[in-house]
Amino acid sequence: MLRIAIIDRERCKAPEKCDYLCMKVCPVQKNNIKIFEIGSDGKPNILEEACIGCGLCVKKCSFNAIKIINLTKEPESRPVFQYGPNAFRLYRLPYPKENCVVGIIGKNGIGKSTAIKLLAGLLKPNLGYFDREISEREILTFFRGSELQKYFEKLFNGQIKLAYKPQDIFIFLKLYGERTVRELLEKVDKKDLVNNVIETFKLQSILDRKLKDLSGGELQKVAIALVSLKEANVYLYDEPTAFLDIYERLNSALYLDALKSENTSLVVIDHDLLFLDYLSDIVHIVYGVPKAYGVFSYPIGAREGINQYLEGFIKRENLRIRDKPIKLDIKSFEEKKSDDVCVSWKDFTIKLDGFELRAHEGEIKKYEIIGVIGRNGIGKSTFAKALAGVIKVNSLQNQVSISYKPQYLILDDELKYLRVKEFLRKINPTFKTEFQEYVSELGISEMLEIQLGDLSGGDLQTVMTFATLIQDKDLYVLDEPFAFLDVEQRVRMSKFIREIIKQNEKACLVVEHDLLFVDYISDKIIVFLGEPGKFGETHGPLENKDALNIFLKNIGITIRRDPDSKRPRINKPGSYLDRSQRSSGEFYVE
Repeated sequence: MLRIAIIDRERCKAPEKCDYLCMKVCPVQKNNIKIFEIGSDGKPNILEEACIGCGLCVKKCSFNAIKIINLTKEPESRPVFQYGPNAFRLYRLPYPKENCVVGIIGKNGIGKSTAIKLLAGLLKPNLGYFDREISEREILTFFRGSELQKYFEKLFNGQIKLAYKPQDIFIFLKLYGERTVRELLEKVDKKDLVNNVIETFKLQSILDRKLKDLSGGELQKVAIALVSLKEANVYLYDEPTAFLDIYERLNSALYLDALKSENTSLVVIDHDLLFLDYLSDIVHIVYGVPKAYGVFSYPIGAREGINQYLEGFIKRENLRIRDKPIKLDIKSFEEKKSDDVCVSWKDFTIKLDGFELRAHEGEIKKYEIIGVIGRNGIGKSTFAKALAGVIKVNSLQNQVSISYKPQYLILDDELKYLRVKEFLRKINPTFKTEFQEYVSELGISEMLEIQLGDLSGGDLQTVMTFATLIQDKDLYVLDEPFAFLDVEQRVRMSKFIREIIKQNEKACLVVEHDLLFVDYISDKIIVFLGEPGKFGETHGPLENKDALNIFLKNIGITIRRDPDSKRPRINKPGSYLDRSQRSSGEFYVE
């Protein structure tokens, strides 16, 4: 049996706050057989080949810094890459295919971005030999007889031109924050397509603004455009839909699909299944244990691959990667309804910096979760702030208590240095016992000793949404609670939100761009229509199907249900199903 031992160097507090308790409780170490040794950073290392897998060190570590994973066999002869001793390792890689979009799907912390960096040449495959330099010959021998041998031969010989958009788009601010959008686009344009890109992504209004002054969505569109204007054989896009609305996601998918040709290929990582399914020709599923190890599946057709990911079973490898399938067509606690109104509002108008929001009267009843969909810059967050009382509106003087999670999570200096457990204890002193099941299920139990300022984007989103929902309030307002979460985390968070609302006779408003999960979580939906940056107007709350039909007709796409997984899928423009649904007026088929 192979054992993978992981020690998270950031979570491990030895020797300052821990006197090597993991070493002291190890039964083998007690018998003077060396399993633990002190590394150059003062933290312990575990000799994996000598570990017996008893798990005592895991249980005794107060900082959840140790994982011991028992595998019946190693996924491959060697990992493609390992970060260091007792650190994350990756097995297999995807490979770019000419005239093809390769999609990558998997949990956060499972190695997707690491694989992209290896393909981009930012990391070099070390084959698990992290303690010595690996030659190009060794790498080519390792991949001998595969498509990756050809790829790395070309990469090492400079025969591949790469264009790479990283997951963290804010790196562009550090590099080019003082440059205007126009300057950057014209500088990198190697195809004489800058005017086409400006029109496609509707960048006219921000051309003379500096990158540092852009919103997250605007910066994402500029990043996608900048990378696409480079002359490349391989385009690598890491999470291109973050901060984009559904219209912008579809627009980006159409644009990226047009980049592929007989001489070019694309590799795309994303958590939006609608987007990834629509854009990809083939997909790779990445499975394993987050922050411990990841394994890339062999390529699978896009529809089948996403269905197998949801099912949790990879047919070609006869491998189950999850205990239970992800079901997206069944809502728990659906029968709980009430005629009691939690919050209501009359028609009101908000004017801010040249923008006008026109909200028509509506109400949210107890037990109801109301989804909110619409384009960016059309008033969704403004409406959420009005409902939460952040923006004062005369017609919203409801005597209800409200808990609000904003769209952007900004930590002040006091919050940054609070440990998660200290922060949550301030919100609700009994959170560990009252919400014990969810603390574990949402992965918060592993974050309790970490400072808020050290959390990843997805972990911070989880903690802040959890903190919003554990307060005893009448109405919960959640602005983009799924941002930075992977598919499985979104499912768990959706379940948590629905159970809190339905079990405790509460009400909730959820603003979100992922249509799949808006439909999954909502009892009714408010649609925002209008012109981004100028005006927005509310429609609803409406029944999900009616709301989605209005919205999809407005942005010009049709959606059907997959017959096997029941997940929504976007129809290709002009396809038989697309034409048929348009002619019948059914833009969203359940």
